[in-house]
Amino acid sequence: MSDKSASQKVRLIRPRATVNRANGDRIQVVLEMPGVNRDGLDVKIENGELTVTGRREPSHDGRPLLRERVAGDFQMAYTLDETVDPSKVEAVLDKGLLTLTLELKEQVKPRSIPVRAG
Repeated sequence: MSDKSASQKVRLIRPRATVNRANGDRIQVVLEMPGVNRDGLDVKIENGELTVTGRREPSHDGRPLLRERVAGDFQMAYTLDETVDPSKVEAVLDKGLLTLTLELKEQVKPRSIPVRAG
């Protein structure tokens, strides 16, 4: 006799991420989200932490012969430092990619210094 609950594994999904510096004045976090719809996502900033929580639903396309993309819940968290403006964060889900754009505060953005003739 086997214990059914012991044989079931909890799968933790960790979407692949790329973090880029864009144009010197913002940071972009791109997360791979195939099979995740907008209604299944929650993006929030709280106590200096950016959190992305969601669920990838299982596909019901017959009996799979190979399954590399698993269904389940996920949560990603990124600690934000004082250079990020938490009021200027944008999230866009398009073609299975979630792009988070984080604006930097004005005082940390690069700026040009004019050179005068002496």
